[in-house]
Parts: sequence; structure tokens; C-alpha cells
Amino acid sequence: TPPTTPPTTPPTTPPGGTCTNPAYVAGQVYNSGNVVSHKGRNWKAGWWTQNEEPGTTGDWGVWKDQGAC
Repeated sequence: TPPTTPPTTPPTTPPGGTCTNPAYVAGQVYNSGNVVSHKGRNWKAGWWTQNEEPGTTGDWGVWKDQGAC
């Protein structure tokens, strides 16, 4: 008889590098507290914003880096 392979258990957490937040969309309005993914990182809006790309506004900008995703 051929050997049997036990079934594999699917992972319970997403693998590293998986961004689960919605992707940043230029031109879309974001409000304070909105979180987006952009270029492999999560970003949280500090206040209302539109057309300000995450990662380009500096330390005092609207987007706060929430870490890699």
C-alpha cells in the first residue's frame, strides 16, 4: 500500500509580508484614525487628508507609520 500523508493544518495567522488593511488610493479622502497599507507598511491618518502619500510627509505629517505588514 502507498504511504499516506497526514493532512496539513492551515496557518492561523497571515504569513509575514501580508498587508490586510486597505491599500492607499491617491485622491481618496481619509479621516483621522483611518489605517491604510502602502509600500509594505501600515499607516494611520492623524487628521483629514487627501492626496498626501504615506511616507512622504515626514515626522510631523498626517501619516504615522504603524510598522511593516
